[in-house]
Amino acid sequence: MQMSRRDSLAALMAAASMLGARAGRADEPELVVGAPNSLTGGLGENGQRAVWGFLLAVEQINRDGGIKSLGGAKLKPIVADTTSENPTQGASVTRRIIDQDHAVVLFGATASAITLAAQVEAEKAQIPIVTSSYADPLTQRGMKYTFKITTPGSYSWNFAMDALVDMFKAEHGSAPKSCAIFMGSDAVSMSVAKTLPLEAQRIGLPIVTQVNFQGNLTDPSVIVSPILQNKPETIFLSAFLNDAVLVLKTLRGLGIKTPVAAAGGVSTDSAGKTLGAAADGVFMPWSWNWDLAVPGESELNDAYKKAHPDAPYPSNNEQLGMGYSIGMIIRQALEKAASRDGVKLRDTLASTEFTDLPLPAKRVAFDDTGLNKYAQMILTEWSGGNAHTVWPKELQAMKPVL
Repeated sequence: MQMSRRDSLAALMAAASMLGARAGRADEPELVVGAPNSLTGGLGENGQRAVWGFLLAVEQINRDGGIKSLGGAKLKPIVADTTSENPTQGASVTRRIIDQDHAVVLFGATASAITLAAQVEAEKAQIPIVTSSYADPLTQRGMKYTFKITTPGSYSWNFAMDALVDMFKAEHGSAPKSCAIFMGSDAVSMSVAKTLPLEAQRIGLPIVTQVNFQGNLTDPSVIVSPILQNKPETIFLSAFLNDAVLVLKTLRGLGIKTPVAAAGGVSTDSAGKTLGAAADGVFMPWSWNWDLAVPGESELNDAYKKAHPDAPYPSNNEQLGMGYSIGMIIRQALEKAASRDGVKLRDTLASTEFTDLPLPAKRVAFDDTGLNKYAQMILTEWSGGNAHTVWPKELQAMKPVL
């Protein structure tokens, strides 16, 4: 049975409360880890999956005896919904977790626009925030307490463009002759709208049309008409789920099978279910996928299936693995720092290489801006109801269908 969004959110909050109650019964005072995340709105599923992964990590850490360098202190997760669209709420929720719940470290907020607000509150309080958000400015504003495990959003799209060109060459013997770029109004898309055309120019991929559009489309013609007119061989689309579904179903309904590189709402379990066969041929730049051949991957998949038996399996959402990995990074940081102090935790996060993570590079280390030096992208493709890793070739779980 597919869980509704309301049931999913209720289950998530219940799981967090249960973990917190267990932590409160530990012999040592618990360590509050705050998780202000975008659990509702256009990117709600991404936030939910990120928190699911994070809570799986917390449960494993507590089951293994807590943070041993702090006397076995257990982690107490505080999960709160920031929504996907209201940065002001994101800031206030983050501040409440810091001031009232006394979090020692934060994980959030999945939606980049919300994380941009949350990181300001973390900086003021000198509390580290570890994020799986993508927006470039997160590590460009001089914040010392923000640590980002993902590549910049602009790079992830550059990677998608380069990967599609390389796959075309590998499968067809030549690069695509043209592309079209359609970017929504969210924080990542607005950054990408500036940088992706530069990458197309650098690699010699002609752009036949580029459109920036507001979310919540009612008429897909703003995107579909230029495609029908210019017939690009590749399409790049960043949009919320409702917009992506409208555009992709319209394109596929018109018989347009052009490969589409997409992100945002389309990178979700809901997208795969809603789009069905219309999702085939959609490629997504991700930082994690369920079929990666890396240590700990099968254990994570098993733990997810056990904890969420009614949810889609496998999880076709990169945020599950990133949330889990951030939980494990926080564990290693707390163990090494042997302290609850925000400044000491920040210094430990800034100076440590975190290993044995179920990510493509298997490790994370942050540069002076808080950006992960080892961040590695993969390209996944919807096929037969699941997202499969298709690039780079050394991590390929399925050959691309172009």
